[in-house]
Amino acid sequence: MPRCRPNLSPGWLKDPLFDLCFVVGIGLLALLMAGATVISPVLMLPMLAVHTWLFGYDHLVSTYTKLAGRPEDRARHRHLILYLPPVVLVGLYLVGRTSGATGLYVLYFFGQFWHTVRQSWGIAQQYRHRAGGLPWDPERLSEVTLWSVPLWGFLHRCAQQPEEFLYQRISLPSVPVPVVQAAGLLSAALWLYWLYTRAVALRRGQLPLGHTLYMISHLLIYLGGYVLIEDIGSGWLLVNVWHNVQYLAFVWMYNRRRFASGVVADSRALSWLSQPGAKRAVLYFLTCLGIATPMYYFLLQASARLDELLKNTALPTILVVSLTFTVHHYLVDGVIWKRRNNPAVAEPRLSS
Repeated sequence: MPRCRPNLSPGWLKDPLFDLCFVVGIGLLALLMAGATVISPVLMLPMLAVHTWLFGYDHLVSTYTKLAGRPEDRARHRHLILYLPPVVLVGLYLVGRTSGATGLYVLYFFGQFWHTVRQSWGIAQQYRHRAGGLPWDPERLSEVTLWSVPLWGFLHRCAQQPEEFLYQRISLPSVPVPVVQAAGLLSAALWLYWLYTRAVALRRGQLPLGHTLYMISHLLIYLGGYVLIEDIGSGWLLVNVWHNVQYLAFVWMYNRRRFASGVVADSRALSWLSQPGAKRAVLYFLTCLGIATPMYYFLLQASARLDELLKNTALPTILVVSLTFTVHHYLVDGVIWKRRNNPAVAEPRLSS
């Protein structure tokens, strides 16, 4: 008698076209940009400029559509909007005064690592939810497996002891090579077991395609970004292009869902931009770009001018200001995507 093969949903976040672009397309874009800098290191500065302008600034601005997109958002997150930025600014200034630009870059390297992996886990959880919860796949083991490659890669970078990161000096904690090797063996064992569980699920007819493809993309991106690519800057570019473009797409999808009923009076511009259609999606991205570009340009120009007036060369104000936006984004994201701050079950979350 033939075995029953359940006909389960592949568990897409939206639909096959969106998800394949989200998982495969964005990964290929990140690989193309980072790979160009590996082949020709002279392209690092142009790629960095393109990434920062097109994806870096935009993805920070898109946070505010979740943080302050509607009146209830602004009321709920008033402290994060008004009081957290000056606290971050002062904190970064103190770090800079005590440890200089090197200390700020070390802080950024740790912060972006935690932030990008945490977002990846949140997206993986979204795919799990869409696939019905995956009761046969232990959630905590899945989390350890997902984190294992980034942690191995982070230890690998520390063992490498790079002297420069994004054209600035950096000093990472020293890690013995045997520790890195042990982390690599543990990660390999976890991922081999994960592949075994997927092979078994495929035989049962229970393979969650969306979740599986996403986990594989996570594995490849972090393996390439932190282990296989020798240069720390090119590896960082691979992970951050992947992270930033995914964030832009995910927040767009979030807004599409919460304004699915149509344009609303209390958020007319954002809800109009979030309506169905490719043209609206392009306009949504261009609007984020149109807001981010002049905002960052004038802020950074003002910071540079302030440095000239104060004759400040030891700690550039422009570095403190730009990192303030970045670190504020990291901290805010740790709050606004929490389950308790997303009461509507239909709304996607980047944190469980």
